[in-house]
Amino acid sequence: MRMNATPIRTLLALVSIAAVATGCVTAKPTETEAGSATAAAPAPAVSMAPAVVASVDKPDDWCDRYPDSFECEDASAKATTSDDWCARYPDSFVCKDEEVADKTTTSDDWCARYPDSFVCQEEVAAGQTSTEDWCSRYPDSFVCKAEAPVPAISAYVVQAGDHLWGISSQPKVYGDPYQWPLLFKRNRADISDADLIYPGQMIQIERDMSNAQIQEAIDHARSRGAWALGVIEGSDLRYLQAAGSTDAANATAEQAAAMIAQAGADLKAAKAAKGEWRILDSATGGSAVPLSKALKVAQKLLDGGDASEAYRLAHRVSESAQLGVAQSAGQANAAPSYN
Repeated sequence: MRMNATPIRTLLALVSIAAVATGCVTAKPTETEAGSATAAAPAPAVSMAPAVVASVDKPDDWCDRYPDSFECEDASAKATTSDDWCARYPDSFVCKDEEVADKTTTSDDWCARYPDSFVCQEEVAAGQTSTEDWCSRYPDSFVCKAEAPVPAISAYVVQAGDHLWGISSQPKVYGDPYQWPLLFKRNRADISDADLIYPGQMIQIERDMSNAQIQEAIDHARSRGAWALGVIEGSDLRYLQAAGSTDAANATAEQAAAMIAQAGADLKAAKAAKGEWRILDSATGGSAVPLSKALKVAQKLLDGGDASEAYRLAHRVSESAQLGVAQSAGQANAAPSYN
């Protein structure tokens, strides 16, 4: 008998559909079921690297952080000062061994402030120092070269733009501008006005003067007063007279002899130029006598032991002879004038 398979197939299909529907749909939980639900279990922990055993005590100390890479100082070393680099880093600096004890220090002297860090010059005697001279200001900090002395000169040729003040200030002359009256006094025969000199003039420089003579010149320069070009100031003439008396009063026998010799040379030049003058002086009896006779009187005074009077008279003869030479030269160059 042949069985009809259609109903069986239909039944199997319905059973399959019911099984699928039952596995895919989840019923909604009741309030009781929802309240008794528990949280999901946490995910398993990830395996981590081992923790650091101990932190470094001194994170900035490379010796402690890398002991195999550096040769470090023993931790038991003595305490050091924060400003002394030699004490703080003895392996990095070559420092002086001996210590300076009980030494007063100044804030500007590096040798005194850090005696262990610098090898300094021994202390020198205190003296007046210049604020611009580092060697003088800090003799313990610098080993300085001694200044070479400037060679002095006995004569100077005037250059364009020169004046007695500037010439006197030069180190090879006097090194002090206030000593210019000494130049004026020594070259009186060639300089009529202390404020007017000319290029090419030969300025003789007087040496071996006493402190009194130098101070007299400085005092005049400081108190001279007003001046004008081409005018011989009365204060200058008074200085020359006073300076002549001072020179004569302090003259020694050697200085008097030197002045007589200078006067003799000037007189010889005056005679050659036909410019010998006559002078009036109390030492010659108050009458006008030739310069040659006045010079003989000066020699007699020196031989008699009066060096001061001999110097004074010989100085007058020297000045007069020089003025005679200058006058003769001016007359020789004179030319007729037609108005």
